[in-house]
Amino acid sequence: MTDIKMENNRLVMRDGDFVLVDGVDEIKQHIIIALNTFYNDWLLDYTKGIDYEHGMRNTEFLEHDVKKQLQGIKDVQSVDDFSLTFDRKNLTINITAKIKTKYGNINLNEIVQQ
Repeated sequence: MTDIKMENNRLVMRDGDFVLVDGVDEIKQHIIIALNTFYNDWLLDYTKGIDYEHGMRNTEFLEHDVKKQLQGIKDVQSVDDFSLTFDRKNLTINITAKIKTKYGNINLNEIVQQ
């Protein structure tokens, strides 16, 4: 499968045409989008996204919710060595994991800011 490349929430264009991504790069992009989609934000499906607001009060809930989102991404086979740390001072959440996909492995280290 192929997707249009995005950087900083913008579609990437080169020489007047969209840049495409596939394989591991496409899955990485889907992971970043999933982690940065807040619950109820997606107007076409209000059940999508991560409930960071509720999760900040209950870290176990947040860990479960994030893992569920990662495992729900097409072509993700497993999420291993998962770790989530919440920095209350800076309102950031650091998510690390080893993600096995049908195209290869991804070492995830993503910071989500509230």
